[in-house]
Parts: sequence; structure tokens; C-alpha cells
Amino acid sequence: MGLFDSDTGKRRLLTIELPAIEKYNEGRDTDFRVRIIRAKNSLTLCYCLKPCHNTYSLETRLDTNYPVIPPVTRIITPIRHSPHLLEGQTMCLWRQGSTRDSSRWDAAKFTCVFAIQAAWRWLACYEVWHTTGEWPMPDAR
Repeated sequence: MGLFDSDTGKRRLLTIELPAIEKYNEGRDTDFRVRIIRAKNSLTLCYCLKPCHNTYSLETRLDTNYPVIPPVTRIITPIRHSPHLLEGQTMCLWRQGSTRDSSRWDAAKFTCVFAIQAAWRWLACYEVWHTTGEWPMPDAR
């Protein structure tokens, strides 16, 4: 069920994902609203988050197999390496190498806005880790 190549995907995009983004953007300062960029077979959400002291630019990509496959979120702002940062400054938000059954991502429950909220939580943990040297949440195992 891809967002653009099936009726189910298009229906989800129009009735669930885009309204969730519009609701998220309501009342937000322009700098912190989600912008949507469409590529051939994917959507990229571009936005800024400020969980504590610093503001970060991010992008969350919804590939053709989204929502079956979870979104991928990457930090654009250069940051120091952390124990939960993957190659290309990609955030470790879901269980890496997991199966559909063992992943934290649940396509039936979550929208792309959940991925943005997870990124905010990750960045808050990153700032705590940067100060204390300890990641304040359990690892995704």
C-alpha cells in the first residue's frame, strides 16, 4: 500500500496524514511548521524542532511503502555523534532491523506526526545525553 500507487494509500494520505499535518501546524510559528515536499514516489516533511536549548532542522521521509514501512527521520543540523544516531544523521526511532511484528512503528495507530513527536523526544534525550553523558530512555531492543 504505497501513498501514491494505490487507492488505499491515496485515501490515507488525503484523510489521515495531510489533516494530521494541518492540525499540527495550526497556531505554530512559521519557522516550526511542517513543509511538505513531494518527490516522485515519496513525501519529505521539512521542519524545525526546539526541544530544549537548541533548534534543529529535520526531514522525515515517507517512502513509497509508507505506512507499512516506518518513516525515516534525519537531522539536517550538524550534531555530535550519539549512541542512537545512525549513518547520515538518521535518528534511531524504531527498532533497527526489526520485522513488522517487532517494530515500535504501528501503521494502524500512528501518523507521520507521531514520527515528528518521536523526533522531538529523541532530540530532548540527545540534549540530556550531551550534558550528562547518559541517554535518559531505554534502548530500543
